Amino acid sequence: MSVIEYGNLKYEVSEGIDWTTKGKRLLYMCKTFLPDGSESNIQNALSLLDKLEEENRVAIDSLAVLKDLLKQLGEWNLFEMVEKFENKRKEYKSLLEQFGRVFHECNQLRRLISVCEGKISPEKRKHITDVSKLFTELEKQNNLGIERLEILKTMATEMEKPDLFRQVEEFEKKRKQEEDADRKRGKRQGEESSMFISYIKMYIINGFQILKLGILLHALNHNRTLIRSVP
Repeated sequence: MSVIEYGNLKYEVSEGIDWTTKGKRLLYMCKTFLPDGSESNIQNALSLLDKLEEENRVAIDSLAVLKDLLKQLGEWNLFEMVEKFENKRKEYKSLLEQFGRVFHECNQLRRLISVCEGKISPEKRKHITDVSKLFTELEKQNNLGIERLEILKTMATEMEKPDLFRQVEEFEKKRKQEEDADRKRGKRQGEESSMFISYIKMYIINGFQILKLGILLHALNHNRTLIRSVP
């Protein structure tokens, strides 16, 4: 998952936590992770997550502490959201590791760097000593990521590694299928919510109509009673 998706994950998790009722408990659970006196500057769940990130307790590839906190709070929907992000991120990192192992065996780092011409500054290129550092620099320059895998396919083609090329295509295909499924699920939930709201409105409208009818019938009966009572 990308840095943007990670930022969105943090925001979604923070929005799902009721700070009014659970903030004090969260701060107590995190007290060993936080510098003395920093609690007074933490006003909500998002600022707590930002502080934990500053203290290297939470990161895009390190979500164990966050999952543990959510587990203790009983926030299972949020826990599953984090776990889903973590699993997808692991698949992406596993893909990079596979490329790294194969390219390391090729022992052609200079050739790989030349493939990235224009994607890494000349100054940064001088400090790349292995494939892992090459990938890290490409990610920093926003030229490699879970949504940006073209450079890997270019490398696989240049190094004549069709198996690696196919792995990237399979990864992209699987991710697209998952995104399509999520989008359809979200659309279906939205339609169900709209339908539910429509039913509620209809129920309220019908309720008012029944109430008005009841009042009218009561008035008619009252008038009939008055007419009959007239000598």
